[in-house]
Amino acid sequence: MPARDYQDRIANNLKSIFGASSIKTEWDSVKYDFHSGNHGIVYAPRHDIAVGPFNSYWDLDSGVDKTKTMMRHPFTVKLYKDILQYRDPLKKIWNSKSRCYLAIEIDFSGTSKHMLGSIINASASGSIAIYIVKKTDSDKAIRLSNYLMRLEDYGFLKFNMLRNLIIFKDDEFLEFLSTLKTSI
Repeated sequence: MPARDYQDRIANNLKSIFGASSIKTEWDSVKYDFHSGNHGIVYAPRHDIAVGPFNSYWDLDSGVDKTKTMMRHPFTVKLYKDILQYRDPLKKIWNSKSRCYLAIEIDFSGTSKHMLGSIINASASGSIAIYIVKKTDSDKAIRLSNYLMRLEDYGFLKFNMLRNLIIFKDDEFLEFLSTLKTSI
């Protein structure tokens, strides 16, 4: 299935879980950034799918994290129970400086540069980052994230947010959504 069709399918599944107003496709993460003058000064990733609530830069400057309420959402609870609990407590995994609750990147390109950028963008923008790759590229995605985590461990990167990253193979994420929809 082409990435665009997959994106539409995922977005529709998420709308049935979170409501249509919480789902944004091709979401511009810097559109209303008054600090940088929008796209003229700062690179602005467009996330394939973003799930709200959304934090403005004003919220983040004020120490407000609107996404925090989602820590108890059944979607987060299932992600934590099934995947994240083996890493750290949820409060440590959660990106409290995020622009959205879920930043989802779908990367079917297979190129290391695109994959690396998508991993970083999702981790920086989402309280939880979901990175979806073709089954054939999942080992490469894991190696790339391990590389970034090793750079963090050595202090070469101060990013320290990759603990919120979940890598799914394309079929795994659809399966995760279908089991969640039946349990809510």
